[in-house]
Amino acid sequence: MFCDFDMKMFNRDTNDLFYTDCFQKNGTMGEVYVAFAKLPTAGDKFLYTYNLLKKYERLPIVCKLTNPKNNEKARKIRADANVKFQNRDYTSALYEYNKSVMTAKIDSQDYVLALANRSAALYYLEEYEACIHDIHQALAKKYPTELAYKLYEREVKCLEHMGKTSQAKLKFKEFLTHLSQALLSKEKKKNIEMQIKKLLKETNKKETNNELNVIKLLGGSNKNIPALSKFVKMKYSESMGRCLVVSSDINPGDVLAIEKPYAGVLRRESYEHNCQNCFKRCLSGIPCLKCTLVIYCNETCRVQSYESGHKYECSIFSTFNNWPSMDHMEHLSLYIFLKSVCNLGLDKYIATVHTLNAETTDPMMRGFNNGKYLSNQFYSVYTLEGNETKRTVSDLFLRHCYAAVMVSIMKLAGLQIPDHQLGTVGQSLVHIICAVSSNAHGITQPPNRKTWSLVHKNQFMPVASLLMPVLSLLNHHCDPNVVRHNYNGTIVLTAIQPISKDSQLFDNYGLLYATHPKETRHQILKNQYCFRCQCSSCEGNWPMYDVLCNQPQSACKILTDINPHVLEKSSIKLYEIIDEIKANECDGLQYIQFLYSHLKLLHNNIKRPMVEYCDCQETIKEILYSTANKFIIEDY
Repeated sequence: MFCDFDMKMFNRDTNDLFYTDCFQKNGTMGEVYVAFAKLPTAGDKFLYTYNLLKKYERLPIVCKLTNPKNNEKARKIRADANVKFQNRDYTSALYEYNKSVMTAKIDSQDYVLALANRSAALYYLEEYEACIHDIHQALAKKYPTELAYKLYEREVKCLEHMGKTSQAKLKFKEFLTHLSQALLSKEKKKNIEMQIKKLLKETNKKETNNELNVIKLLGGSNKNIPALSKFVKMKYSESMGRCLVVSSDINPGDVLAIEKPYAGVLRRESYEHNCQNCFKRCLSGIPCLKCTLVIYCNETCRVQSYESGHKYECSIFSTFNNWPSMDHMEHLSLYIFLKSVCNLGLDKYIATVHTLNAETTDPMMRGFNNGKYLSNQFYSVYTLEGNETKRTVSDLFLRHCYAAVMVSIMKLAGLQIPDHQLGTVGQSLVHIICAVSSNAHGITQPPNRKTWSLVHKNQFMPVASLLMPVLSLLNHHCDPNVVRHNYNGTIVLTAIQPISKDSQLFDNYGLLYATHPKETRHQILKNQYCFRCQCSSCEGNWPMYDVLCNQPQSACKILTDINPHVLEKSSIKLYEIIDEIKANECDGLQYIQFLYSHLKLLHNNIKRPMVEYCDCQETIKEILYSTANKFIIEDY
């Protein structure tokens, strides 16, 4: 299964015409481009565009919170969910209960009831941990005393199903206390008590062991770039700019980078399913205190998000999301600006931008601060390449239009931007927009292997767009030697091929040789990233996966004197593992070390490209995707 998990902005839609059709209709588009191009500074270009769009009424003039909390609406949503629940459509019920939680006022009875109802849907979907989390939230918000026994009963059942028998028995005592306060007959209470006692007595489940696998950087961290392994260093190339190179031989499975993004935003498809702050899938999330559009996995994430920019986003979400061409890449650009201003203050932000714009240091050292290149610093973000000098006038003009819209919306939302700072704010936003276009990464959520799913079971669900200053240093290859995986918003870079000492690490910008024709790859890379790919798979014109699948076994060429039976035996085991995974008999994690060794065996002995090599790589990727919840990342 191939997944293009980099959700790059490959094509702009017809919404861009909103900014230019008025000039095209009156025949002045050429004059606008000429006047724009002649302006001497980036700040002048922004002010020209901003004032021009204001004159032609292409900027927002109203921005307000259009999705406030509403208990009546939340109540209606919950009633619709109750019908679905009664019909045993628990997946749809969960989706609606979640919307009710997000819509209700936080301290209202409607909010508490929506939490309790959502816990019931989660219980029947066998999401026991999330169910317990909702139970605790509902009880903390003063769920009605006479009904509280139902939640304690549900928690006892969850703990029993999870194999936590000792905890279930302790919770049973609390259940009895609250059962005594229920408005039920003595006979009814006795029957309920006996049912739970019977459940606990009959349980045969063993206590579960949820020990997690630890992800560690190979050899520890690089002292100057802590997100990298000590065996990875930065180099500079005239043809490719900054790049990452290994100082030792690397094996498949070695972890070469662990990075938390400087900033990230959810894709719209994930607003109701993932934490707005850490991007973790959250079935029992808590909503924003003001708007009804986002959700968080816990209070810490809610506070961090608010202080890092959501306090402005709250009131601009609806206007921004509905304005022409304002999509996830523009949202990420806006959020980077808001987060940086919230962290630094506007005056310090402006001063930092002036300093970085005037900096003429060694290009390899741009973004370093006190000898370190850190993922959480604005220095590292603002010095990423935006390719402005390689862009066409029409492309740059549109990006100035996007920046003008963002400035207008932020001013309407209450961000005070003095007139004398408007040009600098605008030009910095344009650069951020360009840098995001060239450097942003996307993360997805793998298909759900359970019997239910909020999305189609066989689809990778887009989750978020991120900007990561360190991983942005990776150059593209149509046959990458590393792969990225998301662990609750932290990105881990793992070798997916053997890599020899002094070789460059190569990522993929969503365009694998196995999935996209060479001509398509070159067209998109040229338009989006301003370069022509000259990787080995392009120069060798490697065939796509569907062509490789139809090649006879005899086309496989062995390059060494290895015994063919060794290869055959290992290949048979590979496809046995693949069949097990497809049949949902296992998640494959117990075979991961074999798969790494088989990949190395193929790499060292077989001429590429070959379909088996692709199958082994994709199996490894899928296992790492689907078992992310079984890992924990070591602090670095």
